[in-house]
Amino acid sequence: MSKTKRILMSTALLLSFSLTAIGQSEYASIRLMWWNLENFFDPSDDSLRNDDDFTPKGKNHWGYKRFEKKKNNIYKTIISMGIDSLPVVVGVCEVENDWTLKQLCFNTPLYKFGYNYVHYDSPDQRGIDVALLYRKDYFKLIYSEPIPITDDADSAFKTRDILLVSGTVFEKDTLFLLLNHFPSKRGGGYAENKRTLAATQLANVIDTIVQRHRNAGIVIMGDFNDTPFDQSIVSTLGVSPYEKDWDKNILINLMTDISDKGGTYKYQGEWSNIDQMMISKNLHPRWATSMEVKKGRADIYSPNFLLLHDNKFGGNKLYRTYAGPKYEGGFSDHLPVYIDIDKLNN
Repeated sequence: MSKTKRILMSTALLLSFSLTAIGQSEYASIRLMWWNLENFFDPSDDSLRNDDDFTPKGKNHWGYKRFEKKKNNIYKTIISMGIDSLPVVVGVCEVENDWTLKQLCFNTPLYKFGYNYVHYDSPDQRGIDVALLYRKDYFKLIYSEPIPITDDADSAFKTRDILLVSGTVFEKDTLFLLLNHFPSKRGGGYAENKRTLAATQLANVIDTIVQRHRNAGIVIMGDFNDTPFDQSIVSTLGVSPYEKDWDKNILINLMTDISDKGGTYKYQGEWSNIDQMMISKNLHPRWATSMEVKKGRADIYSPNFLLLHDNKFGGNKLYRTYAGPKYEGGFSDHLPVYIDIDKLNN
């Protein structure tokens, strides 16, 4: 059976279940997911953005048929997690605009599960942004704001905003979500400096939240283009990859204990965890009082249909939308990561 047929079959089985809304108070656990969608572009041309490659006449021949396939691949992946494990929150990046998210949330079976979204246009020159999908019955939106990343010494620098969102879960517990897509590694030391800049801004936002909300439950997710052991995460953001340091830290990186999972991104045959989820310490089972991350760790979602055999380097590789200039028709060049948060009985 082909991968496409397997996905369609699993989707049909899920949608055959009753979609009657379950009261939020009946949920003892919620799932939060992060996924870099790899160039989820609107096929139309935006004269204000460098999106010419992703238009019908551009070099990637990005027409509506390819957009529809991409959109369907995304929703099927989310639904494939299972009717009882559908993410309440899905952080995403590399989405071009509001229209693409409307198509995803309201013109696919995701609408049956009550998904809505939060999105702001960022100054990124390619026009790719971060956004949040959420199930409005189980995550009650309170506030959202884009946090720009600017460089006073480099006025031409433009990148994706940090997206700050807050909302309630389990009827009364507040979560602060910070979604990120740090500058890429292209440009060597210059790019590294820009990731340090992004990490500095993120750290400032976290400090502000903690000052105003002492016991805030904070989840940081994103494509950081750095691993949990790199400078922007360890030194600038101040998140140690080592458990021995957790007592003195505000934040805990949930991606440092999953080396057996490989990684979320493969480059020249090497897997790495550049997509990460971090939490405030009060969400870790060791210190939690109201809600906790199950097992105190994140997981990588890696079903077979997101992967292909890697003939060049061995093992698996990602089933991408594009491999260089070649259209593959796959899902993404990143794997999703997720955590489950349990409500504690107090």
